Amino acid sequence: MIKKVKTGLLKRLREEKGQALIMVLALLMIGSLTLPPVLSHISTALKTGQVYKSKTDELYAADSGIEDALWQIQYDRLAILFSEPAYDTYDYSTVWSYSLSEPINNLTANVSIQNVWIPKDVTPLSPAEARSIIESNKLMVAGTAPGGTSYQIKVNFYPDEGEEDDLKVNSLGIWLPLGFHYAGNCNLEDDPGSDNYSESVTDYAGGEAIVWTFSPPVDFSSVGDFVDGTPMTTDITFGYTSDQPGDTPTTISWMVTSGVSDVPLSWDIDTRIFKVTSAAGDIQIEAYASRCELRKMGAAIAGDYRAVGNSLMIDGGGSPEVRDELLDSSDAEISDIPSSADVIAAFLYWSGWLAAGTPMWQDDCSNFGEWIAGSCWNIDSGHFRSHYSSGPQSTRYCTMKDSLDLSSYPSGSVRVGWTHWEEWDWQLEPDDALIYQFSGDGGNSWSANFTAFADDLWWPVSYIDTIPDEYKTNNFKFRFNLEGFGGDDEYCYVDDFFIAEFKADESVIFKINGDQVYLDGGVPEIDPFGIEEITATESSILDNDYGFSYACNLDVTSLVKAFSDLGDEENHTGNGEYTVGSVDATTGDLLSYAGWSLIVIYSSPETAGHQLYLYDDFAFNGGNENLDFDDDGEPGGIITGFVVPDPPEDLGQYPNAATLTCFVGDGDYQYYGDYLRFNGTKLSDGEGSLDNVWDSKSIGMEEEGVDIDTFYVTWASGLLEAGATTAQLDMVSGWPDYDHWNLIYIILSFRSETVTGSTVHYVIHGT
Repeated sequence: MIKKVKTGLLKRLREEKGQALIMVLALLMIGSLTLPPVLSHISTALKTGQVYKSKTDELYAADSGIEDALWQIQYDRLAILFSEPAYDTYDYSTVWSYSLSEPINNLTANVSIQNVWIPKDVTPLSPAEARSIIESNKLMVAGTAPGGTSYQIKVNFYPDEGEEDDLKVNSLGIWLPLGFHYAGNCNLEDDPGSDNYSESVTDYAGGEAIVWTFSPPVDFSSVGDFVDGTPMTTDITFGYTSDQPGDTPTTISWMVTSGVSDVPLSWDIDTRIFKVTSAAGDIQIEAYASRCELRKMGAAIAGDYRAVGNSLMIDGGGSPEVRDELLDSSDAEISDIPSSADVIAAFLYWSGWLAAGTPMWQDDCSNFGEWIAGSCWNIDSGHFRSHYSSGPQSTRYCTMKDSLDLSSYPSGSVRVGWTHWEEWDWQLEPDDALIYQFSGDGGNSWSANFTAFADDLWWPVSYIDTIPDEYKTNNFKFRFNLEGFGGDDEYCYVDDFFIAEFKADESVIFKINGDQVYLDGGVPEIDPFGIEEITATESSILDNDYGFSYACNLDVTSLVKAFSDLGDEENHTGNGEYTVGSVDATTGDLLSYAGWSLIVIYSSPETAGHQLYLYDDFAFNGGNENLDFDDDGEPGGIITGFVVPDPPEDLGQYPNAATLTCFVGDGDYQYYGDYLRFNGTKLSDGEGSLDNVWDSKSIGMEEEGVDIDTFYVTWASGLLEAGATTAQLDMVSGWPDYDHWNLIYIILSFRSETVTGSTVHYVIHGT
């Protein structure tokens, strides 16, 4: 029965027409209801994808601007990047802007950078005020982390005379970056004036600010662990914690003071904060980044240096003790400056020894034809001889007969000189003296007495003195004035008198890569005919026991920038062959020397973190002395104006805390007892004895005759510690009669790891 029903039903269905049409219509109806929303969704998805891609492109383009700015900051390129207006470390209001040179995702990122003022509750200073305070080095604030959980703020004060008790402390503060927190244990709690201060800890600038306020202000000597001396110093210590154990904070500390008008405030310039903004399309990113570096103080220059040079006077085959051949020129090459480097500065020095100046008046002292001599004076074997027997004061004078016109000669350039000695039995006493005087009005009035010598002399001595400018007139006269010499056999002798212009050779030939170069109105030029010389902007002369030495220098930055070897991006690196010639000097004496040196200072990503200090006051070591090269009346010299940073993490790559190079003119080579001592320890120039560093030869120098020696102070030596601000440098010569030399310059380089910290804030704005 069931089978029959099923068969009948199927038969009837097969006989029905239009069944498929109904199903199709149903499907069309359903599709008409669902397809528009689906298509709309697909359209929306496509549009959203396009918007998302566009925003992603803008985001990556803007982020590339942030990354480029951080690179510029890390490698100290802001001064190169910004010229209109020029970038200024101490300007906290100007916003400097630039655009990336290459589009990213077909978008150009526009970037701005601004210095951020950190000291809390302190009004930002103008660039001039800030620079004056920081670069005076009078009040120096710095910080270091001697331990993993303790921090030290170190403050140095160099008071002017009478200010030792004047400095008052109003407040002291420090900013800790994100991830670091104040943990107390501040040593201010133990100070005598601890009841006068309050402590506040607040969230500030993405981190924490701790401010200690003193009311009323307290003496500088009563704050922290104070040590009296030069400088006056104090240390403030406290504890901190870190969200990442082992991390060291890059902080900014400051001190607000009163009582000393020119240092109302000082702060740690070693850490700087930058606000960086980058915009591409509708996306803008705002980031804050920190940079920790060795502070730039006074004459410090960022970058690294190369110092090369050569002798211009050699031993031509005569006595091995002296230089007897003056060269026309000599060469030196720089080849190891990184190819990415840019020349920052270049200074050329040349120096030599001359036996005598250019005479303008001289007398062999064989007669009194040019003199008016008192009765104490006579001629003996072709010399002036004097001995007092009797008579008024006028009998003691020996005076030039005619006046000289010295008014046209440069300041300090005219010398008077002669040779003097006594009778050979050495019977003189301290009140037996040869005196001399100057007159600028033809003898109507005379200067105070100057002593040429008093008491016994053991052999003849050449004597030279500079005529003071006030007597260097068109009516100049000179006279000898005998004192004492009244005893039996007490005779004074004078011979070979002269008045001469002592002048440095201020112009030389300078070549770069074989081309003679010069400055034409300050514009670098190549001289194809080899006749132009460059002229020094600074020169100095020093009277030696015999003759005089001189040193000249010229800023040749523009020449080295224009003609040194090219690097990766058409940048002039400072590499190249350098030639100096046509330098005047006298041969044939133990003092004879001539030489030159070039310092090239450069900056590159590979050398960020160096700071350089250049000392180029010309000085003469006359033997058996510790050269007072800073002219403070004390042996040796104290180098100041720096703060030693924390050692870099990679001591294997950066083992040296400091490098220093000295340019010394020293003709001889054989006399021992000259050494360089840094903070009490002798340093080696790497080629020989610690006690003969000025041996007229240096590593890499083709010719012997001068010293251009480089010395290294390692971190491992312990001679420089983090936070140190001074170093004692001793330059000693042990031979009293022979080992005389001239210091032309010292250049000192400190090495620290430059660190650009991670961004403190990173905020994205967009539509």
